[in-house]
Amino acid sequence: MLIGQERRFQEEADLLALDKDGTLYIFELKRWESRSENLLQVMRYGQIFGRYSYQQLENLARQQQRLNGPLKERHKEYFQLDKELSDSDFNKDQVFVLVTNGVDKDTISAVNYWSHKGVRIECSPYRIYEIEGRPYIQFDTYNPGDEVLTESNTGTCIVNTNKTYMPDAWRDMIGNRSEGKASAYYDRKRSICNISSGSRVYLYHTGVGVIAKGDTTDDCKKTAYEGDKDKEFKEFFVPLKFDRALTEDEWDEKAPKAWQINERLGSGYRFRQTVFAITEEMANAIDAIYSENRER
Repeated sequence: MLIGQERRFQEEADLLALDKDGTLYIFELKRWESRSENLLQVMRYGQIFGRYSYQQLENLARQQQRLNGPLKERHKEYFQLDKELSDSDFNKDQVFVLVTNGVDKDTISAVNYWSHKGVRIECSPYRIYEIEGRPYIQFDTYNPGDEVLTESNTGTCIVNTNKTYMPDAWRDMIGNRSEGKASAYYDRKRSICNISSGSRVYLYHTGVGVIAKGDTTDDCKKTAYEGDKDKEFKEFFVPLKFDRALTEDEWDEKAPKAWQINERLGSGYRFRQTVFAITEEMANAIDAIYSENRER
């Protein structure tokens, strides 16, 4: 969860972020090849920001990320936790991440040295290529854990209803609760194109849980909103025929919650991605939790 970005003429880390446990991640991004002295800079930031209290982190997020509401509340929502962390849970530990163009032997040696001293420090290299005169970059998504859900299609996927930015978009997706759609908007709209006709789709509503399940009846379609001067398509969607679609009155009792799914699978999945593929095991877990919730 991003809470800070470097500002011009300020002694600040390039990126500051929190994980679900409140650990502070300090990122130093380098546009040139890695050098071992880069570690000194990122550790200097650790000396500064590692002392920040919960209130200082909240103030930072308000100033730099336009945080709306208490940090604890937004953090709970972002990671779909069943309860908020306490003030003292935030920034109990720090992880240093050096993002560089390649990693040289001196840097690897320095990282190993400080790691053995108990410092949590990692490298995330990217590489630049030129193929037939054109530049390419290979940059793997940074992943501090093992729970990664890729935005691709394996035949079963979850689509987020985009509550954070469009609170009522779910109503359009649910439709008449028999037929509806799964949508993505604006800069994330193309992620829906990975879903093909005949796929199984679960709609996830942030802060609530899985509110609908259905099958796609056609490939991706596009919508241009009335009044758009540029005539650009703002919404991409796939039509759905629902097996089930919960009403608002049913959400609290029947919707499978993120924490229930993670508890069942022994995992730590996040559900904020626009579209992501899931395993059959996860789909079965969602269906089982729904059945159990319905019978209570």
